[in-house]
This record gives sequence, C-alpha cells and structure tokens, in this order.
Amino acid sequence: MAEEVPSELRLHPPRPQTVRRVSMVLVALLTALSAAFLLGQARSDSPTFDEPVYVSAGLLALTQHDLDYNSEHPPLAKAIAAIPVLTTGAVLPAGHVARANDEQVYSAAFLREQRRDGRLDQVTFASRIVPVLNVLVVSVLLFLLARALVGSTAGMVAASLWLVSPMVIGLGHLDGVDLPFATAVVVLSGALLHQRHHDRWRAHLLLGAALGLCLATSMLGLVLVPVVVVLMLVQRRRAALVPALAVLIVAWLVLWASYAVFDTSVVTAPNRLLPAPYVDGLHYLLTVPQPTNGYLLGASWTGGVWWFWPGSLLVKVTVPVLLVLLVGPVAWRYAGRTARRDAFVVLAVPAVVLALALIPSDRDLGVRYLLPTFALWCVGASPILLALRSGRGQAAAAAAGAVAAGMLVASSPHSLAYTTPPFTPAYRVVTDSNVDWGQDFDDLRSWSIGLSPYVDWFGPRGTSWADVPGAKYLAGADPTTITGWVAVSATHLTGDRAEQYSWLRAYCPVGTIGGSVLLYRFDVAPTADPGPVAPAAPCAGDVSVRAASG
Repeated sequence: MAEEVPSELRLHPPRPQTVRRVSMVLVALLTALSAAFLLGQARSDSPTFDEPVYVSAGLLALTQHDLDYNSEHPPLAKAIAAIPVLTTGAVLPAGHVARANDEQVYSAAFLREQRRDGRLDQVTFASRIVPVLNVLVVSVLLFLLARALVGSTAGMVAASLWLVSPMVIGLGHLDGVDLPFATAVVVLSGALLHQRHHDRWRAHLLLGAALGLCLATSMLGLVLVPVVVVLMLVQRRRAALVPALAVLIVAWLVLWASYAVFDTSVVTAPNRLLPAPYVDGLHYLLTVPQPTNGYLLGASWTGGVWWFWPGSLLVKVTVPVLLVLLVGPVAWRYAGRTARRDAFVVLAVPAVVLALALIPSDRDLGVRYLLPTFALWCVGASPILLALRSGRGQAAAAAAGAVAAGMLVASSPHSLAYTTPPFTPAYRVVTDSNVDWGQDFDDLRSWSIGLSPYVDWFGPRGTSWADVPGAKYLAGADPTTITGWVAVSATHLTGDRAEQYSWLRAYCPVGTIGGSVLLYRFDVAPTADPGPVAPAAPCAGDVSVRAASG
C-alpha cells in the first residue's frame, strides 16, 4: 500500500480568486510598461502624414462647427482627440474657406503656424493623449471580453497579446482613425455577447449603441450592419425582427447624434436618411482616392492585392505573438460548446467580415486597417493556456511571453518602423505607414546640419525637403552629378516614387534615421541605370556602392 502524502505537501490547483488576482497584476504591469513606451514615442515622434489634417479637422469641428473641411468621415474620433489640444493655445490660422474641403492646403498652413509659434511639439503631444488612452482602454476591453468567454487567464493572454505588440505601440500613439474604430468593434463584440445571453430590451439597446459607435468612427462600420442583423435573426428567428429593428434605429440615432453634437444644422435641415456630410464623405472615399503603389516583401504593384494584408501581419507582428495567434484558436476545443459558439459569433464573424472587406481595396497603405481584426484575434487566441497545462507547456508560454516583451523593448523608440526578424531591415520589406509615415523629420533636420545633403522627404503637408537645413532637392537632381550625402524617405524609395528612384535602390545605404529615412554617401557619382524592386542591403562600409545584381 502506497504511503499517504501528508496533506501539507499535497499540490493543489490555485484558487480562482488567486488566478484572477495574478492575471490582473500581470496585465497591470504590462499596461504600465506599454504606457511608458506609448507616451515616450508620442513625445519624440514628429507629426505623421495625416495628423495635421486630423488635428485641424477636430479643432474646426469643436470650435467652428465645420464638418466639411476633412473629406474623411466621420468626425467623432478626430474631434475627441482634439479636445486636449484646446488647452495648448493652438492657433487656427486664417485662410480656411468655411464649409469647404481645403484640407490639403489648410493642414499645411496649420502645421506651419504651430511651428512658427513654437507650439508644434506641444500640440502634437496633446493630440496623442486620447489615442494613448485608447490603446489602454482596448487592452481592458479585451481582458473583460476574453474573461467573459473563457476566464481570467484568457483575459490576461488577450490583453498581453495586444499590449506587447510593437505594431500596436507604433500605431497607437498617433492621432488616427483606425484605433478608435478598433475600440468600437471590440465594444460591439462585447455587446453582441451580452445580447446573446440576455434577451432583454436593455441588451438590444446596448447593441444598437455599440453598432452606432462603429458607424460613428469609420465608414467600414457599414459592413457590420448586416452582420449584426443576420446574427440576431439566426439566433432568434422571427422573435428577433422587432429587436433587430430597434438595434438599427438606435444605431441610426447614434450616428446622427455624432454629427449633431458638433453642428446642429445637420439635424435641423436634413435632406437625406443619413447626415449629408457622412454621405458626401462616403462618396468621396468611393470615387476620389486613386490606387496607390503597393510594396511588400520585394514585390511592387499598383492598386491592391489580397495577400498584402496577411503578408503585412507576417512581417509586422512579432514571431511569438504570431505563433500564439495561429495556435491559440485551436484551444477553443477545451473551452466548452457554449464558449465556442459565442466566440464564433462575437469574434470570428466580425473579424473575418472586416478582413474580407479590405481585400477589394486598391489602397494597400498599411496594416493599420487591420487593427480591429487584430484586436478580436487577440481574444480568439486567448484560450491557449487551456491547452498548455503541462509543465513544459507552461514553460513554453512563459518563454514566448518573455521573448515578446523583449522584442517590444527592442522596438522602442521606433516601434512604427519595426518589423519582426527575419524580415529586417524594415525598409527592404515594407513601405508607407508600415515603416515610414514621416515620424523622423526632427531627427532628419538635426542630422543634416553641416552636411548639405540631397533630400527627398515624405511627410505631412507643411513639411518638405526645403525645411531640412542645407538640403538640396534630390528629385530634381541628375543622379550622375550627385556626390556627398543623400537622405530619402523609405516611402518614396519603394512606394509613391518607386519608379523615379529605381537607380537609388541599386546602391547600399550606409545607415538609416529611425529606420524610416535611408542615408547614402557617394564618393563617386552613381549611375542612372535602373535597379531592383527591393532596395539593397545595408553597406558593409561607410560609402554607398552599387550592389551586385541578383
């Protein structure tokens, strides 16, 4: 007969309360670390391409009730982000034509005015406070959603996957419209889950408000309207007809309210079922923007390709996080039938629909459009610890977490330009907002002093190569006459001016500024012969030479 083990030496599984507390402590620590990185980069990065437009649009909506200035609707997220800017004394310069779409000209005047008054850094940082808070709010929402579906450990995994991703830190500290939409989508998923288990009017009204928030933060929210209705009808059939109608009415009212709060004339003189500026903005997005030059993993194209979106995730999401995202959904088999059904409805369906909606796009500008899908995917991978109950499995999970945290630290302070190994250096595999959105302009200006470089700069309107001390315009120069230093934005090299700079891609850069601006030094003038699609690897020395073909 086996000897009985004394009770004080027996191993007992941790109590649920202990697991809950430990999970919350770990998430709190990671939140503090991520907040430090977010605030640090919000302080150090220069204004990116769209930010002056969004800040000035938000201020015009708040102070002059002007919703026609910015063609990208809806205005809600931009106006909320601009609230802290009101405390900085930011100046709205004269010259804006009321009720007109002159964002390209006026945003440049706005940026120059802030720089002239010495307020640009303060205004830029203030406009990023709400986005930083937004990242942290999403982590809390992911924790709560995963906890409701699976448990506290799943909540910890979901929040950690979000917070430990350099992609989220790089995009999340900037004033944009993609992150607010991700927040709204996560709120919608939570409301869907609540409504599935509470067939009450309060749950229906909450779902309608969440759907309205999606509509009020992005035009892409329109694709979620039929998704919500179909999910309700599938679950409760005829009994869902009246609640579904109520959800649509509430969503419609929230959308109208998001315009009326800034300009009551939109409501007092309506001429459409939807707010007129909203319809005009939708028409603009569907008809005006032209196809962009796409680039990824050494391939270049004009328009859109379906594999750009999964390919962007492959290079922008760190390896340990990507492994968890791919393996984690398999663990739903351990979560129970009800949890699996709930996860399919509130996570898989909205995430897949939003991802599929991007495939027809002919503007492959960056992984930022996938933030809502990525957020839901973090919850979709959250049950992974259910499948890693052995000591080895838990050790592997801890190791993956440590590596992911280390890669997050390594990405700072240039998280926007970060790509995961082996897809480095970033400028060789990605372009535009996946690496270079104009965030290193101040560093470029400091570097150029005394060097008289040739420069071609990609950034917000109101900044250009002419603002770089001692610079000469690279695009206007004959390559065969160039000697000395050259600095060019990665987006120009592989994106919007890829054909023009084919010759430069044949030469190795001697360095970069923040990973987004490539630096060359020519002792002998280069040739104008066309180069490869992908830029050359970094130089072994301190002089740029033509790389061997192939």
